[in-house]
Amino acid sequence: MQPNYNAGNKNIYVRTKSPTGTKRAGYIIGIGIGIIIVTAFVFSQILFPVILGRTPKVEVPSVVGMPLVQAKKLLQEEKLHIIVKDSLFSDVAAPEVVLEQNPVAGEKIRQDGTVYLIISKGSSTVTLPSLIGKPFQEAFIILRNLDLYSSVVDSTYSDIYPVNSVIRSIPAAGEKALKKSTVKLILSRGPEPALDTLNYYIPIYYY
Repeated sequence: MQPNYNAGNKNIYVRTKSPTGTKRAGYIIGIGIGIIIVTAFVFSQILFPVILGRTPKVEVPSVVGMPLVQAKKLLQEEKLHIIVKDSLFSDVAAPEVVLEQNPVAGEKIRQDGTVYLIISKGSSTVTLPSLIGKPFQEAFIILRNLDLYSSVVDSTYSDIYPVNSVIRSIPAAGEKALKKSTVKLILSRGPEPALDTLNYYIPIYYY
């Protein structure tokens, strides 16, 4: 039998992990993760572009004043992306004409970059057409197509215009009206009815 050397030893020691060793392992793991991140960055931002070649820069052409369709075609030929970020009223430029661009013309950006455009919504006002003599329903549709609203504010008898046709508009034909504003209409009631002769008293004069 093997002798028991610890039989008479009452002090038994249990070996435990050192806190210092745990911290050291954590530091090593953290350093390893940091090395991986730095290596990935170097490869993606430095080595890969050198190996594969960086995307070349191009000069942004001027598209201000062009219709949107033409501006898109020109920018796409330079391999640039287009985003219309806003549209504004303009009394000078027709609808969908480019008012502003960013980056501006002449600035150099890399291919596959993005050019942001602001385009025109057209004039904020419209010239009111003549609605006189038109049925209310037709006048209503004409005004809605011009981005205008209508409101019947009065009606009066007329021997010229049929019932429910327009005899006056405010603003009048040829005047300017803001888009989305309301045009006031006065409609015809038709001819004024004749007096009821059965109940009408005719005075008799004696000479």
